Amino acid sequence: MAPVVIVGGIYLMMRRYRLERARNAPLRAEIAAQVRLATPLDRVSKLGTGGFGGTRGYWIPVRGPKRLVVGADSFMISAPQALREYVFTGRDSAIALSRMRCGLADRDWIIVTGTVGGREVQLAITKRDGLSAIWQALAGAGVAPASAP
Repeated sequence: MAPVVIVGGIYLMMRRYRLERARNAPLRAEIAAQVRLATPLDRVSKLGTGGFGGTRGYWIPVRGPKRLVVGADSFMISAPQALREYVFTGRDSAIALSRMRCGLADRDWIIVTGTVGGREVQLAITKRDGLSAIWQALAGAGVAPASAP
């Protein structure tokens, strides 16, 4: 019985990922046509909204290599190994600068708030060097600055 559950779980994850990519295809194509910034990210965390284990209000790290690609008026944060892709339009998103603990040290993070698949999502992104370049690229894509959470 356990192998059936494992295979079923993997199938559902892959199906969700394929549906998400199909839904994001037009925006991904638009971003790829007019790339303003493409950079790897050191860390990305998603704000938990509840569910198993009571994740509401906790920042959950996204595993594997992460990448930010900013286009003319939209942007994408992807983590292919984690089967996650977040595609935002600039006009429907907001950014804020925050300082949060990362390991033993505090770091500056950019908090991205937007709608993905009809649900509000908050992501925290950081990079050792170049947060100002990321901020400027996101602002250039039409993302509005907001107050920190």
